Amino acid sequence: MLRYTTQRTASLAITLSGAAVHAALAIQVVALWRSLKWEPESEWESAHDEWRVDSIKVLWALLSAYFASSAVVSALGFYGIAKNKPGYIRFYRDYSIADFAVSVISLFSATKAVLYKSTRAGVCEELSRQPEIIRDLGDFGLSLENCERWIERASMLCFALVVVVLVARLHCLLAVSKYYRMHIARQQPPPLPLNHLPSPTSPTHPGPQRIYLLPQERANPSGEPVIYAPVPLSTLSPQDQARAKEAWISHGHRHHRSRSHAHHQPADTGRIVLPISPGEPLLPGYASQDAKA
Repeated sequence: MLRYTTQRTASLAITLSGAAVHAALAIQVVALWRSLKWEPESEWESAHDEWRVDSIKVLWALLSAYFASSAVVSALGFYGIAKNKPGYIRFYRDYSIADFAVSVISLFSATKAVLYKSTRAGVCEELSRQPEIIRDLGDFGLSLENCERWIERASMLCFALVVVVLVARLHCLLAVSKYYRMHIARQQPPPLPLNHLPSPTSPTHPGPQRIYLLPQERANPSGEPVIYAPVPLSTLSPQDQARAKEAWISHGHRHHRSRSHAHHQPADTGRIVLPISPGEPLLPGYASQDAKA
């Protein structure tokens, strides 16, 4: 009980912190979106770099939607844990697994892209059009002269930080998954004991035999007889095992047949049937033959 309570408290803290962090990041991304300068400075730049601005806007919008959706899913996970809703917890777990996989792939893809000089040159060119960002990052050593080298070092630092964050997220994901399994195990009844069931063909159990019946899922309006087929209990799912009803049957028909056969056997033993005609004596007349002699 203490272990379950600890896992539940940890899962509540994980989902609540995830909702708060992702919501704060979504707000920051939207605020930065409004502060960026998207208008070109001349008509030549407008015709030349229109596709680049549009692609950056799409990526920025996807980033904002990602943080917002992550905040909503984390809030749903917190609600599911607080209200004991397994469906919400399972949805949060599945989303977190997919999010973790996409984050790992995106991390290595972005790191590989930054290694190319053309990518760093394109980023520096875009930063040169954002004087506010250059001014804000100037305290960290960024300038137009050392932009490419600064981006390369900053990318390696961000890679290390993101790896640490991914490891922490993996531990949180495992904790929530463990709590979900414990929660499902607490809601389901214990499985039926398989090792204590007598074997149907075992001759050492002459008494009643325990069986388990599954409830009929569909009604039988025609009134036709239902055939019960023996199925091994180990092949049933845990849900079917939980719905099974215990019953007892007796295999006494074999013993009854043997006792009935033994009862009628003495009456049939020694009976002789002779084909004789009506009025014919059972034994020949020995007395009449002696008189003639």
